[in-house]
Amino acid sequence: MTEDLLLGIDVGTQGVKGILIQPDGKVVASHYVEHGSIYPYSDWVEQDVYKNWWFNPVKVIQELLRTEGVRAEAIKAIGISGLYPAMGPTDGEGRPLAGAIMYSDNRAVAEVEEVNRELGLQLTSEELTPKLIWFLRNRTELAANMEMFFDAAHYLVYKLTGEYVVDTMTTGLWGAIYESPTASWREEVCEKFGIPMKILPKAHPPATIVGQVHAWAAENTGLAEGTPVLTGMPDLTASLISAGTVHQYETCAYYGTAGLVPVMKDDLLNGVWKPYPISERGLTPQDGYIYDYPSYCLSTGDAVRWFRDQFGQMELARELNKTSGSAYSQLDELARVVPPGSDGLILLPYFQGQRSPVFNPWAVGVYFGLKQFHTRGHLFRAILESFAFTIRHGFESFYPNGHPVKRLVATGGGARSPLWRQIVSDITGIRQEYVPEADGPVGAAYVAGLSIGWYQDFEVLRNEWVKVAAVNEPNPETQSIYEKYYEVYKDLHTALAPVIAKHHEAYTSLGGIHV
Repeated sequence: MTEDLLLGIDVGTQGVKGILIQPDGKVVASHYVEHGSIYPYSDWVEQDVYKNWWFNPVKVIQELLRTEGVRAEAIKAIGISGLYPAMGPTDGEGRPLAGAIMYSDNRAVAEVEEVNRELGLQLTSEELTPKLIWFLRNRTELAANMEMFFDAAHYLVYKLTGEYVVDTMTTGLWGAIYESPTASWREEVCEKFGIPMKILPKAHPPATIVGQVHAWAAENTGLAEGTPVLTGMPDLTASLISAGTVHQYETCAYYGTAGLVPVMKDDLLNGVWKPYPISERGLTPQDGYIYDYPSYCLSTGDAVRWFRDQFGQMELARELNKTSGSAYSQLDELARVVPPGSDGLILLPYFQGQRSPVFNPWAVGVYFGLKQFHTRGHLFRAILESFAFTIRHGFESFYPNGHPVKRLVATGGGARSPLWRQIVSDITGIRQEYVPEADGPVGAAYVAGLSIGWYQDFEVLRNEWVKVAAVNEPNPETQSIYEKYYEVYKDLHTALAPVIAKHHEAYTSLGGIHV
């Protein structure tokens, strides 16, 4: 019987995963429940707040507690991470009023432009503030009953503890209304855009214990009443921690639903304990986010999943019948025999608009160079290569004099593919370490251990928990092949920009966008 455990839960875009882990990093139990997003109209993306962010986590927790030898009382603290930024409106009892507006949703573009114009900022559709303004203006009857709003992690924190909170890393992607140095809200900005101060949560650093599991939550989950619960944190933060990339200019290539490479401007130990860890450097409140985002593609794992579902029925059937491995691994084998550059086939992977290095919510996916001899393997490999092109394009735009990254770790579900990792290293020229155990729940659980004094820093995790399973070094020969294709990839952005604008105008005029 295990006496001391930490519980880590990650409420992600495609599912909920939980782990029970011992102080030495040994995972005692893990469980995953898949879910998805809702696409009510073009450019809208939502999730079911109650089902995805509460009911599914409850199923995960209950399954973990069925593990032989595990007692709920053995769990000494609970760390939670989740997708962000998102805006799930609720009433004063936490009952959802509408679907949660996701980070990839583009309905609030007019509000983005207004906030940027009025305040001199450079927000994108990613940030939460424009989504909040849109909801208040366009869903007035529902907004009249809104007393709280949540992202995934903090809804679960609320349901477990009754505490309405947000963490001081998540707020970095709220934009405009948050004052980093004081971890407070900018009242004059809220007044300007009609945001009631009473609906805003209390902000705490991620490692803060904000409450305990209350009686109702204990009854519904099986957790022990009184178990400490932390503020919560972004899934990205938890993933970085789990990979041991916790020092300045260390980072992850995150092969997830959205693919991104954040670059840390400060040590994460400061970020989990302090509301504004880089304030002593004299930066402005707008610089208060601990990451830079040089590379960010909304449709990375999503594009791979789209291809599997639309064109991989044969592979899915083999997986279901257990006559072969996963559909993804089978598609990898089709792509493996395709030469670098996919025989001239290039994908612009903007299925849900572009975030980096240029914000263009109306950007679309484009296969360029398609010939009759191209196969499914070519189409699939072009998706894998597109993620690598977006990373390089973002880095070169953000760091014109050379990037500062000292260490890059491949994480996320897509990083299980050796082919995909090698493609990324060959196109970017950056060495990657692969840490298969890097997972959001591990990072969330470790921070829970920090909060109760089991660990003093991240060195136990870096030295004892993190296991590098493989290293991908750039192949100079393959790099030279990709150089010319990369130049075409960049030129496509410039050449297609007016076409994309005209496409959006036509699509909108014909009723393609619903508001």
